[in-house]
Amino acid sequence: MPELPSVETFKRYFDKTSLLQPITAVTVISPEILVGTSTTQMRESLEGHEFIESLRYGKYLFGKLDNELFLIMHFGMTGFLHYDKKNSSRYPRLLIKFSSGNFLSFDDARKFGKLGLTRNPIEFIKSRGLGPDALEVNYEDFRKILQGKKGMMKSLLLNQNILAGIGNLYADEILYQSRVHPMTPANLLNDPEWERVFSAMKKVLQKAIDHHDKIESLPESYILPHRHKGGECPEGYPLKIIKVGGRTTFLCPHRQKMRK
Repeated sequence: MPELPSVETFKRYFDKTSLLQPITAVTVISPEILVGTSTTQMRESLEGHEFIESLRYGKYLFGKLDNELFLIMHFGMTGFLHYDKKNSSRYPRLLIKFSSGNFLSFDDARKFGKLGLTRNPIEFIKSRGLGPDALEVNYEDFRKILQGKKGMMKSLLLNQNILAGIGNLYADEILYQSRVHPMTPANLLNDPEWERVFSAMKKVLQKAIDHHDKIESLPESYILPHRHKGGECPEGYPLKIIKVGGRTTFLCPHRQKMRK
């Protein structure tokens, strides 16, 4: 599932390709992914207008139109944006044609993504109960919302109502970098561990964005390039695979000690 670095990469792609171009035609190919709007409303809200900017919050991307509406994009498991001249998207679900003749497609093979419209992204975010954005939250707020909770650290990092944007892959990397076992209860972390988790979260998310969310291009000192069956930790020890809250989890036991 696209996580915060993916969606930030999509945002930059959207800004580079799709702003300040009049929209001449909108085709909703898969109306079942629309939420709180209809095919007609989507078409009438976009056609004749143009995107003027965008904003990202957690795993959501909002494209602001010149009529004060925002296109809400959530990418589900397989969604992404595709811009070209020939409409060559393989699984287009929403197709936007610009006056230039180019197309922007919301491509989503499995159709788990969602599209909608809003006039107020802040209210939309509140209505979803999302926690602060993981890339923007400061240390004081981060510590306040997590400290004292008895849940396991990985499960808490994945909870979008606590922190918005982190998914299964980057939770593993953050905990590896901070030397915290994924099953450690949050209320057992000490001050240096909290500081390490926060610092690792910021570093890992920004590094992933800098590398355009390409796992294979991340440093060898990261666990993600090795995160597969039979993979080894950067230090050379075998990776261990466990389940945490039903999610497949990779860790390095020699580095991430189980708290007793």
